[in-house]
Amino acid sequence: MLKAIFTKRILGALAFAIVFGLACFFLGEWQLSRYEAKDARASAVEANYGAAAVPLAQVLPSASVTLPENKIWSKVTVTGRYAGERSYIVRGRTLGGSVGIEVLVPLVTDSGTLMVDRGWVRLNDAAAAIPDYPGAPSGDITVTGWLKPGEDDRGRDLPRGQLASVDLQTVQAELGGTVYPAYLVLESERTPSGSTPPRPTPLEQPSVDRGPHFAYALQWWLTALLGLAFVIYLYRSRPGALQERAAREEGQPEPARPKKVRIWDEEDG
Repeated sequence: MLKAIFTKRILGALAFAIVFGLACFFLGEWQLSRYEAKDARASAVEANYGAAAVPLAQVLPSASVTLPENKIWSKVTVTGRYAGERSYIVRGRTLGGSVGIEVLVPLVTDSGTLMVDRGWVRLNDAAAAIPDYPGAPSGDITVTGWLKPGEDDRGRDLPRGQLASVDLQTVQAELGGTVYPAYLVLESERTPSGSTPPRPTPLEQPSVDRGPHFAYALQWWLTALLGLAFVIYLYRSRPGALQERAAREEGQPEPARPKKVRIWDEEDG
């Protein structure tokens, strides 16, 4: 019976189904991990973005504390002084389908330096030239905005004062001192007199789209079953399978399988 079931053809199909199923399983796990990462970010945005601003120290007690994942996009307020002469521009940033730069300015506070993204500036046709944009105000300033973790270094060699991403490790190395391991996306600024300084274009609200990754994960896992279905199909369509099923349904013994005739048997006969 087992020999009839496990023919070379079916064993090969079974091996293929196992490999195929494992590949589909791990692809499904990969898509699920992507969904979980996006879901965590979207959940943080939904929980924090519209909340009331709290003092910076309530979210980051010191400049050595890493921003917790569930605190990303927390709205905070802090007072300090801009070091506008040590500003950075971050290249390759898009807004509304246009390419531009973002202006990153150090805000010196009593507990450390917090980098503030003051907004976006559109590049003109000569993308190498940096257009004019409103500079950071001098004197004491109270800023309100949302906290984000720094970004990975993209490995591009740019002139000093220019970045390919909000790479806070590079900023720390160049500025020295104590730099927070998170930066602030500016919502508003207020001087002691209550005035609001001019600034670059504010950034867009973050997306809470989780993408199709969870559906893709389910599709991969369901696809894994196709390999098993293929093996079952081969078994049920093997020679003699229809006669065997018909015999079982009628309560008759299964038809005998023809005995293979070997060459030496023919010679003996």
